[in-house]
Amino acid sequence: MDAPRQGVSDLAEQPADVRRSGLSLVALLLGPALAAPLWFSPPLEAGHSELNAMAGVAVWMAVWWLTECVPPAATGLLPLVLLPLLSLTPARGSGAMASVAASYGDSMIFLFLGGFLIALAIARSGLERRIALAIVTTVGDSPRRLVLGFMLATAALSMWMSNTATAMMMLPIAISITGRAAQGGGDPQQTRRFSTAVMIGIAYGANIGGFATLIGTPPNVAFKQLYTNQFPAGPDISFAGWMVMAVPLAVVMLLCAWLLLTRVLFRLGDEALLGGSAVLAEERKRLGRLRPAEWRAGLIFLTTAVLWVAREPVAGFGWAPWLGLGRQADGSRLVDDSTVAMTMAVLCFVVPSEGLRGKPLMDWQAAARVPWGVLLMFGGGLALAQGMQNSALDMYLGRQFGAQLQGAPPILMAGATAVAMTFLTELTSNLACTTMSMPILGSVAQAVGCDPRLLMIPAAIAASCAFMLPVATPPNAIVYGSGHVKLSEMIRCGILMNLLGAVLIVAAIFTLGVSVLGITTGGLPDWADAAAGAQ
Repeated sequence: MDAPRQGVSDLAEQPADVRRSGLSLVALLLGPALAAPLWFSPPLEAGHSELNAMAGVAVWMAVWWLTECVPPAATGLLPLVLLPLLSLTPARGSGAMASVAASYGDSMIFLFLGGFLIALAIARSGLERRIALAIVTTVGDSPRRLVLGFMLATAALSMWMSNTATAMMMLPIAISITGRAAQGGGDPQQTRRFSTAVMIGIAYGANIGGFATLIGTPPNVAFKQLYTNQFPAGPDISFAGWMVMAVPLAVVMLLCAWLLLTRVLFRLGDEALLGGSAVLAEERKRLGRLRPAEWRAGLIFLTTAVLWVAREPVAGFGWAPWLGLGRQADGSRLVDDSTVAMTMAVLCFVVPSEGLRGKPLMDWQAAARVPWGVLLMFGGGLALAQGMQNSALDMYLGRQFGAQLQGAPPILMAGATAVAMTFLTELTSNLACTTMSMPILGSVAQAVGCDPRLLMIPAAIAASCAFMLPVATPPNAIVYGSGHVKLSEMIRCGILMNLLGAVLIVAAIFTLGVSVLGITTGGLPDWADAAAGAQ
């Protein structure tokens, strides 16, 4: 099994004589080589040279991320260099650099940081070993069953709470089980494949479970609101109606992902990974009663989960609005999931592991193991998404895509929409893509004469189905930060899942969507035609 990525304190021990391969050197030069023609060619739209500039940045970063010719975290720093130099930042008094750097201080970054610190505290207390043994005893300790168990549990939780928080909760448990597998003396290659499949399975479970309910992921919420605003006379999409369509899709996609991971890509077996039931029972007995450090770390873990779930599961309902900490008049929130994560993370440095004067559950030496590079890489993804929005490159791509759909059959339009949205959200915020694309897709549907839901619903679901890059979704970044997944492995699995997901989404729309939501496939509905006339 490969060793986990090393922390900040281990950097001095890294070998200094690692040489680049010829292929890596080609990829290193290819990024700027592909960006330069875009920068110096005529504007994609007359009078809008910023479109070319931003497209060049996106291409450069995509090439370096896909090839790993430089560390992904270093690629994530490119916006700090390129966006100010290319005048792609809004004018602010604090300067161009500060404008870009704001993305690296986004609340999502601190949600990651807080979650990682809590996970480290749980691991340090030893609680994750006890939880892991309980889970393995329940689902069995064969590699395939364990991967399925983690995927189902993650997806079920992600339907009702933040997929980011769900992945954070599952990560320390998965790390414990993979660690136990590595100590079991089995085939190292088999153990390595199992560890990778579990981590990727958690990311897939969180992403897939999120789209199964209207509140499971932000793109679903954005779609519902934008669809209602653009087509007020259109059929309502109820919470139950959405679930009747989306839950079967999520189940099928989850099972396909499990089969892909365990039988095609990593070829896991059915043998007992941790020694069988007798060995597991003996291990649980040997743990004895809960130690103070374990139950205190467990209490912090449970409190964090409850605060995440109950913050505001329904608009206006939850502890945040009850305490006057919910959405304000200007639309902002005083507290969110990152506030909870950082509060509980700080508490880990305060709560003693034993008694009142014992050492705390966490210290800064242990905190050095946080995957800081993942935070920088995700910050770079946020900066890239912000740059695309500021330059209106996202709007330009949406218009170009809509123009290509003219005259195509409805099923081809829905498929093209799903594929385009899936791969577009690999490099940009899925919420930003959804917000940007919904009005465009609604207008495209009116122009080509089809039910707007044929394009808008596949786009909304596909926005949560970007499986290829760590920066695509928070769960992807979280499992990549575990150190058990190589970027090349995530890309290889993700490309297949992206394409498979698009096919399944279209199939669900043309079967369940038609029968449950009443989506029409024979032309523009009257309510959509009326909305077009009103505009």
